[in-house]
Amino acid sequence: MDRTGKIILVVSVLAMLFGMPLAMRLGLIKMSPPVADDNATGTNQVTQAGTNVLGTNQVPVTVTNAPVVAPTNSPTVSTNTPVATNQPAPPVVEIPAVEESTLTLSSGKATFTFTSLGGGVKQVDLLSYPKEIGEDAAAAPVALKNAGKLLPLLALQPNIGTAEHQPSSPRPYQTNAIPHELEQVDDRTVRATATIPGGMQVVKTFRLKEDYQLEAEVVLRNASGAFMKESGFYLVSGSVAEPESTSRMMGMNYGLMWFDGEEAVSVGPGWFQNYRMGCMCFGSKGERNNYTHGQGNVKWAGAYSRFFAQVTMPEKPGQMLVAHQLLVPTQEKPNRKAFETAIAWNVESLDVGESVTNRFTLYSGPREFKRLEAIGNTHGNQLEGIMDFGGWFGWVAKGLLLLMTWFNGIGLSYALSIIAITILIKLVFWPLTARSTRSMKKMAAVNAKMMPEIKVIRERYKDDYQKMNMKMMEIYKKYGVNPLSQMGGCLPMLIQIPIFFGFFTMLRTAIELRGAEFLWVADLSSPDTVMEIAGFPINIMPLLMTATMFLQMRLQPPSPGMDPAQQAIMKYMPLMFVFILYSASAGLCLYWTVQNVLTIVQTKMTKIPEDENVVEVIQPTKNKKQKT
Repeated sequence: MDRTGKIILVVSVLAMLFGMPLAMRLGLIKMSPPVADDNATGTNQVTQAGTNVLGTNQVPVTVTNAPVVAPTNSPTVSTNTPVATNQPAPPVVEIPAVEESTLTLSSGKATFTFTSLGGGVKQVDLLSYPKEIGEDAAAAPVALKNAGKLLPLLALQPNIGTAEHQPSSPRPYQTNAIPHELEQVDDRTVRATATIPGGMQVVKTFRLKEDYQLEAEVVLRNASGAFMKESGFYLVSGSVAEPESTSRMMGMNYGLMWFDGEEAVSVGPGWFQNYRMGCMCFGSKGERNNYTHGQGNVKWAGAYSRFFAQVTMPEKPGQMLVAHQLLVPTQEKPNRKAFETAIAWNVESLDVGESVTNRFTLYSGPREFKRLEAIGNTHGNQLEGIMDFGGWFGWVAKGLLLLMTWFNGIGLSYALSIIAITILIKLVFWPLTARSTRSMKKMAAVNAKMMPEIKVIRERYKDDYQKMNMKMMEIYKKYGVNPLSQMGGCLPMLIQIPIFFGFFTMLRTAIELRGAEFLWVADLSSPDTVMEIAGFPINIMPLLMTATMFLQMRLQPPSPGMDPAQQAIMKYMPLMFVFILYSASAGLCLYWTVQNVLTIVQTKMTKIPEDENVVEVIQPTKNKKQKT
């Protein structure tokens, strides 16, 4: 590659690294960046006209569903559920204006706050987790909020229509919070009672279970004085809001999930945006709303943020599930979105005085695999699926998480546990990697002999690629080189791919790393930003990772016949990785850095045996080999 080509390559890489951030800072490009977890699921208390403001001593007013508003020319989404058009708005039941009252129950690990407006859980404070890393949890614990436009957990709302799929479609259930009377039965029990318009009486009895669980018994009784036909209700089972933070950390995930007895299904922002091929880079086919599942057997449903989850588990599986997207704007993020899911409960016809009962278990706490797996085994519903370890590399992520927690259990910090896992993986694949390294070193000696001849051929036949390839194959044959055999050197790298993605999947949800320290790193679950220069974060770990990658590339000889331009691209390949992983968690960069260092050490330690440290040239007119 000539000087001009190198300049173009360097400028292209620099443009890739800094062009997008600079354009966004200057306002030339507007994009919704990935967001970091605000340490809570559904931090969404919003005060607006036309909404139920669930504050103490405040008066609620009649509301509408407040769905996400899309442009009028947005195309209609084709789904399995028929989409009604030109239908009148569903009826909205007028709810009398009453003041809110609240009661709390505390298990020592979580405090549940119940509201009379909806008769459900308005907020859960997780007493063992500080809202901000480095702070005291007792002063400001993580708070999972279900207020503002989002209904409280376990609110029982009448079905008022069909779940339509246009972007502006409302929720198919009543969104006015029904007033309840709250009663503190004892220090572990709260009862909420209300009469739903139409004469149905609802009695909810909430009882604390161990750690982060709450048990709810819901009784519906016909108190109308007349026969009541079959009716439908929705029980709000979980909600989450887009975090308010504007951090660009990669790997954040939040959304809704449900389990049908066979697999856990995740419904996130991507479904509602309706991206082509599931990727935002291909654009949207038109926004949609009200994801529905109508085949029954809903074993659990809920919402999750990066580290925390809210999941409702019915004793009798739900007949249907709906997930809805709506706006909960803030001053900083006017297009901030939230997601709410609810389980359908169809009540059969009831005569006067007859009642029907269903029981639910609510989990509202950290996404800890072992804890969730134990609860799932108790209920027989695979609750650990809320970890979202599905996909090709889910089994790798699960194994790495269990191994990391095991190392921590024997006394290692989480940082040392990651290092120990990396060393263990390197030892397992040491023989294979050593064989590949010996092959590369031997190939380097071969390249030194045949590269002068290859350069002559390239210059002589630069205008005739077919002739060039034929002559180069003759050179390979002369030196006993099979170009395809060099693909074996990529095998150790291919083996690392599922491990890398397994680490990425595991570390993005591993609450164990939240607040874990290592040297200058204050939080292994976040980028290790040590300072900012003109608003640009300086992260040390990805820079160290890139430096070790450059050193590793220098020790790797080029493949025979590789074009100089290709060699230059391979040489500067680490710059692409620093661009991709610059905002990754420090734990992920720690793994990749240690893996690079171990590879460098192994490359230095691996020697070629004396009997193999020769280059054999096959004479074209003879069958014997001549050693040089």
